[in-house]
Amino acid sequence: MAIKLSGLGAQNPWWRGGHWEEEDVDLKDIDVLLNRKKIEIKKGEVYLFRGIRRAGKTVYIKSIIKELIGKIDGRKILYLSCDRYHRGETKNTIKEFIKRSHGEVVILDEITYLDDWHLILKELAETTDLTILATGSNPLKIKEKGERLPGRKIEGNEYFIGPLSFRDFLSNLINLNGKIKNPDIFNAVRKIKKFKSFQPTSPDINEEVPYFDEIDSLFYSYLLTGGFPSVINEYLKNGRIDERSYEMIVRMFLGALSKEGKNEEIGRELMERMLSLGTSRTDFHTIGSDIGVHHNTVKEYVELLENSRMIYLLPAWDLSRKRYAPRKQKKFIFQSSFLSSSLYVYLTGGKYEDALDFLDKNLESIIEQTASSHLIWAYEKPLIRERHSFAGFYYDKKECDFLLHENMKWHGFEVKYGKVEREKYPFPVFYLTKDTFSEDSYPVSLFLAGLEKSEKSI
Repeated sequence: MAIKLSGLGAQNPWWRGGHWEEEDVDLKDIDVLLNRKKIEIKKGEVYLFRGIRRAGKTVYIKSIIKELIGKIDGRKILYLSCDRYHRGETKNTIKEFIKRSHGEVVILDEITYLDDWHLILKELAETTDLTILATGSNPLKIKEKGERLPGRKIEGNEYFIGPLSFRDFLSNLINLNGKIKNPDIFNAVRKIKKFKSFQPTSPDINEEVPYFDEIDSLFYSYLLTGGFPSVINEYLKNGRIDERSYEMIVRMFLGALSKEGKNEEIGRELMERMLSLGTSRTDFHTIGSDIGVHHNTVKEYVELLENSRMIYLLPAWDLSRKRYAPRKQKKFIFQSSFLSSSLYVYLTGGKYEDALDFLDKNLESIIEQTASSHLIWAYEKPLIRERHSFAGFYYDKKECDFLLHENMKWHGFEVKYGKVEREKYPFPVFYLTKDTFSEDSYPVSLFLAGLEKSEKSI
């Protein structure tokens, strides 16, 4: 059986032994490898990692490979970047790997590039004892085919990978303390320590309070980078963000539209409208009228962007029915502050300094979106607890920014970056403030510093 050897050794530098990380195309140019939550990889099971592009899925997989090489022979680990192969080549390469190397672990990066990718996983799971790790960024293909994956071996082994949370960001900075070149960040980090985490509905920031000034200054740095690992590395090294990093995000947006045959001009106008809305509520009809397309077209594009994990669509809750009110207005939440900054740079032809100005002028809106995404990250799990089952907002004559439905109870969250003016709601509300701390008010930087992602979100 013939297989294509070209590029295979370069994809699997650990086959040669030694300091393979220095040859690895994904690791060799990274100044600092940022840590993420570790998971246990069990022999013979199937793992699926899905998430937004550029969030660090491939680098995370390489960190797993480093762990595995301490336990098994590296030559028994096969990594394939599936955007380089068609389905037949992939299957043949894996068969030869099993035959010649007595392979134990197969890693299929960006598996959704392959036609009928779910059938490959199903066949491998049912006919071999391989441990299989697969990543995917094409949300529609994962959604369409994911339910057909082999149940017993993948149950409980599906994960979201997204940008780092603020807590992850802080944890990495503390670990890197002596290696940080940016003097402002270094001076802030050296004064703080790690803090215990808490659930969003039972915040305890007492440990963090003495370090508020340092944590709050680092929160601004986090908002600049949006938690994207490559952007964090760049900012830590240079103290600014290159225009190419903004371009990277824009290409990701446009690429997601192009792959699904969507019109780039409609996508651009929709993104411009979403950016101008901030956290204001709206509906598909209004946006469609504004940009000159049918409301169903708007809905299709929004669903694509949400499935691509670039945005969250927050619907309004109907409290009496304990379900969403489909006819009421909705809000759009960018999953990362760097996404909105990148779109602003793209739409205005701006530069890094313009992104700083955009952040400063829209700080409260961006912080509200950041808080909302962190609250979702704290609860979401693939399939069994996705955004639609617990997250939304509330309005009648007044509006609550984020409304969480947990254990048959409602919990509201409002970002109040100016004066805290409390409203009466039919549920308790936590106020996330600039610097005010009281029984129901918490500085947003300290609150987010205490939030862990869920066990199925990395």
